[in-house]
Amino acid sequence: MTTDSVDPRRGRPIAAPVGRLRGVVPVLALLVAVATGCQLGEGPSPAAPPTPEPAVLEGPALADGPTDEAEARVRSAAQLMGEARAALDAGNPDEALQAAEEIEAQYADVPGTLEALWLQARAHRELEAWEAADGAVDRFLARGPGTEEERVQGLLLRADVRISGGLDGGLESLFQLPDDASESILESAEALAVETADAMTLPVLRDLLDEAPRHPRLYPAFQVEMAVRRALMGDMERSRELASAALELSPGPAVAERARNLAAGRLDDLDLEMVSLGALLSEGGPPSLRNLSQEIREGIEVALADAEGQGLPVRFQVMDDQASPGEVARLVRELEQGGAAGMLGPLDERGLQAAAEARQGALPLISPTARGLPAGRSNVFSLTGVDPSAPRALAQLARDAGVGEVVILHPRTPEMEEEARFFREAFQERGGLVRRTLVYPPGTTSFAEPFQEVVRLAPQGLVLLLPPDQVQMVAPQVAYFGVDDLEITLLGNEVWSTPAVLEEVNPRHTDGVLTVSAGGGAGRFGPGWDDFVDRYEQHFQRTLRSPVPALGYDAARLLMLAAREGGGSPEGTAEALDRIRDFPGATGLISVVDGRIQRSYTPVRLQGREALPFRP
Repeated sequence: MTTDSVDPRRGRPIAAPVGRLRGVVPVLALLVAVATGCQLGEGPSPAAPPTPEPAVLEGPALADGPTDEAEARVRSAAQLMGEARAALDAGNPDEALQAAEEIEAQYADVPGTLEALWLQARAHRELEAWEAADGAVDRFLARGPGTEEERVQGLLLRADVRISGGLDGGLESLFQLPDDASESILESAEALAVETADAMTLPVLRDLLDEAPRHPRLYPAFQVEMAVRRALMGDMERSRELASAALELSPGPAVAERARNLAAGRLDDLDLEMVSLGALLSEGGPPSLRNLSQEIREGIEVALADAEGQGLPVRFQVMDDQASPGEVARLVRELEQGGAAGMLGPLDERGLQAAAEARQGALPLISPTARGLPAGRSNVFSLTGVDPSAPRALAQLARDAGVGEVVILHPRTPEMEEEARFFREAFQERGGLVRRTLVYPPGTTSFAEPFQEVVRLAPQGLVLLLPPDQVQMVAPQVAYFGVDDLEITLLGNEVWSTPAVLEEVNPRHTDGVLTVSAGGGAGRFGPGWDDFVDRYEQHFQRTLRSPVPALGYDAARLLMLAAREGGGSPEGTAEALDRIRDFPGATGLISVVDGRIQRSYTPVRLQGREALPFRP
C-alpha cells in the first residue's frame, strides 16, 4: 500500500518567481521594436509587467526558531515545493527527493517548509529506503504538523513504512490512529491492516489478538484473518466466534462482509482458491482415541501454520468419526462430494478399513497411526504401518554383524507376521538361515516356553519383532530365562530405537541390542524432527511432551504436498503421492514405494538409553 491517497498537500497555486521573469520583458520589447522599425526610446512607453501575486506556503517552518518571510525566499521555497510535489505525482521520487532536500538545506526557516519532510518521507518510501523514510516521517511528526489531519496522515505513513520495511513499531503506529479519523484515513489504514494480517504467521497473529488495543476499525481485520485460519484448520466453532466478535466492532464493508460469511460458515464465498483436504479424528470416541485425536490435531495445526504463504491456501476439514465405522463411511462420502483431494485418518485399523470401502473414487487416505492396512485397497497409507524397509535394513545389519543364523520371535498378528516375512526374505537373500520362527498369541505375559526353546537351539542371533507396547514386558524376560547366558546377538525391530522404549525400559535390558533407526543421527525420529519441535513449541507456547503430534504433522504435510502437485484432485493427489521420494519428515526420511510409506533406516546399537551408530 502507498500513502499517496492521503497526501496532505498544502499551499495555494504559486505564481512564477520574480527571478524567472526578470529580463523577459526588455528582450521582448527589443524584438518588437526591430520588427516595426521603431527606434528605442521612441513611441509610447511599454506597459509595466503585472505584479505577481505573493507566494504563500502555509504551515510550520521546517526549523524551530524565528521564521524568514522575505518574499523572495518564500517564492523560491514555494517553487521548489511545487517541483517536488509534481515530481512525486509523476512517479519521479528521485527528483522529488532532491528538491525537498534542497528546501531543507536552504529554506528550513521559511514558513510552510515542514512539508519538505513529508515529501522526503514519501519519496524515500517510493524508493523503498525504509530507514530513511522512517527517519523523515519521525522528524515530521516530532516537529508538529500544523493540523490534526496531517498528524494522523503522518502516523499512517509511519505505520506503512515500518510494516513494509520490516522495521520495529509498525503495528504500534497503526493502532495509534484515532478511531474518529477521517473515513479516507481509516479506509487506507484498514487496507494496511488486512494486508499485514494476511502476511502474519499464526503465532504472531495470535499474540497480536491477545495484546493489541481493540481499535474498532482495525482490530476486526486481524480477528477476521484469524477466523479464516481457524476455518482452514477445521475449527469452525472458533472461526464463527471470532467473526461474530469482529462484527460487534466497526469493520469496514469488505472486512464486515468477510466476517459475515465466516460467521455463517460460508467459506466458498471468501474467494479463496483452496485445496480441500479432510481429516477424520475420533474426538468423540473412547478416551484413548480422544487423546490421540487431540495430539494428531495439534500436528495438523502446526503443519498448516508451517505452510502459510507457500502456495495455494489449504482447508483441512476436521470431522469427528466417533470411532464408528458407519459414521466413517458417511463422512468419507461427504468429503468426496465436497471435492476433497485427500484425507488424513482414520486413526485405527477398523476405521481405515471402513473408509477405504466407502470411497467412490480414488480419494487417497493417510492414517497417522493405524498399524494395519486393508488388503487389496489402493491409495491407502499409514505412517505407522508395516514398513518393509525396516526389517530389510535389520536383515542387512544382522549379516554385517556376522550373524549367519537366527531365531525369530513375534506375536501372532498380521502386522508382525508380515514384518517377519520381510525380514526372513531379506535375510535369506543375503545368505542367512532362519532356524525357527516362534510365535506367541496376543495377551501372553510369560515367555518361559519360547525363551527355553531359544536356549535349546542356541542360535547366533535372536530377532525380537515386537509392537511398541510389548518391549517393556518382553525385554526383562530375555535375561530372566537365561538367553543372556548364551553367546548370542540380540536384534530388535525399529521400535526398540524409539525414545519411548529407550526412556521407559531399563537400560540393562536394552544395552547391546542391535536395531535400526529412522532418525539416522538427524533428530530423534527424522531429519525434520528438531525443526518440528521448534515450530510446535513456538506455535503452542509450550513444551512438546509426546512424539505423536509429529505423525499428524507429517501426514498433513504429505497430503498438502501431493494435493498441490496433483492440482487439487483426488486422482492427481494419488499420483503425486506415488512420486514422493526422500521427503524430510519429522518421523523420518519418507518415500512412497510400492504403495507403502517407507523410510530410510540406519543401523544402531543401544547403549545407556541412546541409539549409537553401529560400525561392524
